[in-house]
Amino acid sequence: MEPTNINEYRKVRKKTRKYKLPTYFIYFLLIIVGVYFFLHSPFFNIKNIEIMGNNNLEEAKILDLCQINSEQNLIFLNNRKIVESILVNPMVKNVELKKKLPNTLEITITERVPVALLVCPDGFIQVSEDGYFLALLKNIGHYAIPVVNGISMDYLPGPGQKIKNDTLLTVLEIIKQSDPNTLKYIAEINMAEDSNILAYTTLGIEIKLGDLERLEEKLYNLDLILLELINKTIESESIEYIDLRFAGPPIVKKKI
Repeated sequence: MEPTNINEYRKVRKKTRKYKLPTYFIYFLLIIVGVYFFLHSPFFNIKNIEIMGNNNLEEAKILDLCQINSEQNLIFLNNRKIVESILVNPMVKNVELKKKLPNTLEITITERVPVALLVCPDGFIQVSEDGYFLALLKNIGHYAIPVVNGISMDYLPGPGQKIKNDTLLTVLEIIKQSDPNTLKYIAEINMAEDSNILAYTTLGIEIKLGDLERLEEKLYNLDLILLELINKTIESESIEYIDLRFAGPPIVKKKI
């Protein structure tokens, strides 16, 4: 009988020895798998969509832009894609999304508001405070915002695009600096001459603004005069024009 080679025996034992995963590692894998399937379960499918801040845009239009269905998972929703799809509408200035677990999506809209109606060959263009083309109207309708006349443009962009025009920027600056309470009484702003800006009230009174120098002072004086007209301190029928072109008190020219 041949003697046993102890080294050969050890090699055989090493070859036949089975590797076992640690118990804690198995538990860890089970937890990971469980969490994965839980997060992807119907428990987190979108059931409610709350839309806020839409004063002019219909909720149905916003939902159409979102293209969200009830089978989509709230957690793995692509926020960037949804925001970009809503911003396609020119009336939307900004979009914020908030996920409210387990199944509610909150959409907050900041709308662009028309502040002027720009006269063009096809009608009137709604212009936002940041100069965007919002919509084309055939008539003024119910909008109590100034009509802007006398601006010539070589190129007119389409809805949703920004109108790049220095004269329009001047008008928007005038509107921005005006008091909202008195601005609603301005019916028209005529920009045919940069050095001779004219405006007309809803009462038909001509306002001579001149150029943009001392604009803040001019608009402040205009606000005071319009306030007097509104309060009937001054009879509007007796006024021919208001001249704000020169430094000092404004000139109120009365009809003869």
